[in-house]
Amino acid sequence: MKILVTGGLGYIGSHVVVELQNEGFDVVVIDNLSNTSIEVLKGITAITNKEPVFENIDLRDKALVTDFFNRHPRRL
Repeated sequence: MKILVTGGLGYIGSHVVVELQNEGFDVVVIDNLSNTSIEVLKGITAITNKEPVFENIDLRDKALVTDFFNRHPRRL
């Protein structure tokens, strides 16, 4: 199952991503890196041996969010 984590490179979000990946979920992270750095992605990958899909998107940008959901359609 694929799970979206917004703010997934922040302190709480990154811990959530690690736990989800350790439980076998495919994780997609959206973060605008305003309160974190891309280095956190390397840490997540080092801990879980799996790199989550990462999108550098600000959720306030409607066009980018719409494009994201068009590229990652929901499965029923």
